[in-house]
Amino acid sequence: MILSKGNAQHRGHLGAGSLTVHSFMDGLGIGLGFQASLAVGLALTVAVLAHDLADGINTVGVSLKGSGRPRVAGAWLLADALAPMAGLALSRLVHPGAGRLGVMIALFAGFFLYIGASELLPESHHRHPKPWTTLTTILGVGLIWLVVRLATH
Repeated sequence: MILSKGNAQHRGHLGAGSLTVHSFMDGLGIGLGFQASLAVGLALTVAVLAHDLADGINTVGVSLKGSGRPRVAGAWLLADALAPMAGLALSRLVHPGAGRLGVMIALFAGFFLYIGASELLPESHHRHPKPWTTLTTILGVGLIWLVVRLATH
């Protein structure tokens, strides 16, 4: 199917908008993490910062692919950069209580692990079946372990 220019623009906005909502949820997760404890908040902050640069690059990429206009991509990048702050601000207004907070953080982590294990990891090995892909996967797991270890001690 050949996409019309208008359809491609809508897909570009939808993709960039989805990544911006993702960044908003990152900020909300960080804020809620700090409600749980300093260690949880710091671990979530490090995890989000570790992947946030890629989110910005992806936001610009899908926007440019859809619109072909750098100003539109720049506007989406600004929205994506401000979205975590909005999520943090919302977290100051939401106080779910200790029991619900634990479930919410577990859901954030579970979705992250599910997407990584079921979509990203198999796709990266399918597209790049090389020893380097396996090595970087193992290094990534080790980095996650290190972040959790440092945050909990």
